[in-house]
Amino acid sequence: MRFEHLIQINDHSLIEVENLNRAQLWFGLVARAYKPAKFIMGMEGADILDTQLQEGVMLIKRRLDFGSFKIFDEVELHEEQRTVNRIYPSEFSGASSMVIQIEEPQPEELWLRFTYHIEDLDGANPEQGLNSQQMNEARRQAYKAADIDTVTMIRELARSLPI
Repeated sequence: MRFEHLIQINDHSLIEVENLNRAQLWFGLVARAYKPAKFIMGMEGADILDTQLQEGVMLIKRRLDFGSFKIFDEVELHEEQRTVNRIYPSEFSGASSMVIQIEEPQPEELWLRFTYHIEDLDGANPEQGLNSQQMNEARRQAYKAADIDTVTMIRELARSLPI
């Protein structure tokens, strides 16, 4: 499954929504990489296993703790441009990736583009009576909700920054 959507960060027509600058937005995405449990519901914790700087890109290898299972992934931080998350396949999940891209079509008009690539599960989920199309739609809705929560957390972090 491939899924992509945009979230507008700055909307100058809404005076009640505080605009963010690129540095504040980037700080939030970096915080999400290093402290994912603050951003992802159901995650109990995360361990940073390794960090490396490779050709100007920070690579972070992590173990994500969801209580009854753990997931291993890596995150690439492309300075003030995008983050790339890759989940390693395991008994609990297939391989997947997510890219969060900062877009600025006009000065100070910031958007986040979320792009997901997930190995499709064949067939149906008889336990819940769902076919793969229904499962993918449920995933899309869950990803959108989680991404909105991420932006909300980034806004909260930005309020505490002196930038």
